[in-house]
Amino acid sequence: MGAMQRTKGQTGEREIAGILAELTGYSVKRRVRQHAGDSDLEGVPGWSVEIKRHASASRGDIRQWWAQAVAQAQRMGALPVLLYRRDRDQWRAVWPVAVHLGLQVAEMWSGYEWAVEGSPEAWAAVAREINVRRTT
Repeated sequence: MGAMQRTKGQTGEREIAGILAELTGYSVKRRVRQHAGDSDLEGVPGWSVEIKRHASASRGDIRQWWAQAVAQAQRMGALPVLLYRRDRDQWRAVWPVAVHLGLQVAEMWSGYEWAVEGSPEAWAAVAREINVRRTT
């Protein structure tokens, strides 16, 4: 990965961290020292957050990123969420449909065909609700 791509990715991580902090009320920050398998952001309880910025992401790219997000979340014992943005477009969020059904995100529910895509605002509402349910 070139320096321009790293800078673009870091800028995207900081941008969406600010957006998610505003939407969720959590102190969401970019994970500065990232190791293979780490979530890109920290501060959203129970969620492993993967961030991608790409000039023109195809459905195949998103499917591949989703698989990465799921594998990472499984290692962390968290729920996966992928936030991505194409150049000159809006941020999009992908998360498992199982959370809407009150089910555990098991392997059979982790494929891209079992994912929901929406706005970061929609995902933030889901994340807040799930975290409320966990604490009550």
